[in-house]
Amino acid sequence: MAEQYLFENVSELMAGFRGVPGNRTFYMLAGNGDTWVRFWLEKTELAALAETIDQVLAQQARGATRPDWADADPNQLLSSIEPLSSPAADFQVGRLGVAHDPQRDLLVVVVQEASAGRPVKLQFFATKLQMSALSKRIAEVVASGRPLCPLCNQPMEDGHVCVRSNGHHKVTE
Repeated sequence: MAEQYLFENVSELMAGFRGVPGNRTFYMLAGNGDTWVRFWLEKTELAALAETIDQVLAQQARGATRPDWADADPNQLLSSIEPLSSPAADFQVGRLGVAHDPQRDLLVVVVQEASAGRPVKLQFFATKLQMSALSKRIAEVVASGRPLCPLCNQPMEDGHVCVRSNGHHKVTE
């Protein structure tokens, strides 16, 4: 049986990384008070999560002149440091999804662990304002790393030789 965590109204929400550009691991945490869960994911998965959040929010904003979550400030709405207590679960993401709960007018994120052993399932609900702030924070976290080559979309190292240019010239920022 899977280990399950449900946060009806998440109060702790954070996206971050550990390490230096080129050798980073990315994570998110969600929880309430002293109970929280950390999950690790790839940079591309984190970026895709932000994109999906933005798409769901855009669907919800149809017809609105300016949604109230447009000016969400990550510094005011999200956690900036990890809680002092240990996480209830700490795992690598296997599956990740975002949806809108129309009855509660909240966004829900469902995360499942990658391992086949005793998998962990996390589900948390957050306001549109919190999720807009999370999307902005994720964009900051992703952008703080190595820039991507505009041609091949791979990280640019010093002296990056792009495969799409057949090695004929170096691509610079």
